[in-house]
Amino acid sequence: MQKMNLNLCAIALLLFGSLSVAHSRPSSSADLDDNNEVDNSIQTEPESSSSSSSSSKHRNRGNPFEDEWLKFTKTPPTTMHQAPGATVAIVCEFMGSQVPKVEWIVGQLPLSEIDNLETNTVSEYAPSAIVRVRSVHIIDHMLSESRIYTCVGRTGSKMLYASTTVHPLDQGRDQRLGGLIRAEKQYQGDQAPRIVHTEKTHLDLMGSVVMLPCKVHARPHAKITWRNNEDKEIVQGEHFKLLPTGDLLISSLKWEDMGNYKCIAQNRAGSDSADTFVYPVLKEQD
Repeated sequence: MQKMNLNLCAIALLLFGSLSVAHSRPSSSADLDDNNEVDNSIQTEPESSSSSSSSSKHRNRGNPFEDEWLKFTKTPPTTMHQAPGATVAIVCEFMGSQVPKVEWIVGQLPLSEIDNLETNTVSEYAPSAIVRVRSVHIIDHMLSESRIYTCVGRTGSKMLYASTTVHPLDQGRDQRLGGLIRAEKQYQGDQAPRIVHTEKTHLDLMGSVVMLPCKVHARPHAKITWRNNEDKEIVQGEHFKLLPTGDLLISSLKWEDMGNYKCIAQNRAGSDSADTFVYPVLKEQD
């Protein structure tokens, strides 16, 4: 009973803290900047009757594990600027049932095409999970013109997306030089690791197979290690498996697995790390 009460309290705190995101729009263009205060997200849902919608909402309130749901916990900024020679990182975060899939679209697409977009992203199958996922899109070349980047999140039939327009700061100079378009070339030399896809929180039923992703943008290739909830380096074994992709696989989630797991990426140019909090949840019959 004590564990069950702790489960319910933890879930309530995680959901309340993660889903309490401001949904306000700026009153003028002067309010638009490079922070995440502006919610520019769009949500699409399949058509349904008011009664089925109402019952679905009621079930969601009663048990967040049962139905599909998806929320932004951090929307990407509406506008960003790229200084000459600078690398740009656009951050996007979702929380939802199962494991939300995240992909980035470069360029302008009509809303109808985004709604009907078929994804080829391979993702973890975790029907009983509640996950907060973080994705970062890296622009490691100098843009020749302003460009739109759209972050798309999906779980089941639910989909959310938000767009960021990135403006190169020296675009005006190029236009004054006769409108010549620069060739966009990737920056040369080493690049310190940047973890671009990870989970910040992962709740799942005890006994489930859990995969914690750690995708890295780096040059040269980064070495990835993981540290467990006791801050000790994880070694390959039956319970924990380090995959060639850099992901960590927990074969059968136990109560003792609860805690913080850290992915560390290193190369000769630097390092980066990201934390994932894993929370095992008791099944109802337990």
